[in-house]
Amino acid sequence: MKRVHGSWGEQVELNEAIIERMKELTAERNMTIHQVVQRGGLNQATISELMNGRTKHPKVSTIQKFCDGLNITLNDFFDDRRFF
Repeated sequence: MKRVHGSWGEQVELNEAIIERMKELTAERNMTIHQVVQRGGLNQATISELMNGRTKHPKVSTIQKFCDGLNITLNDFFDDRRFF
């Protein structure tokens, strides 16, 4: 699994960085994960599996739907130092 930088500069697994980013973006917009999931048309079970660490390889389509719920692009999502 690819290792990337966490919000504090430490190395983390890619799925952990994605979870951190999802939480960060929802907090910035004063939204809950549930609200984003509903707006993006995601299955609640899919996002729960990811957030609880049971899914280690989230699909791009899952991240895209999450982005849709936030009204941002995939570029916006990954435009963060964690992913460089």
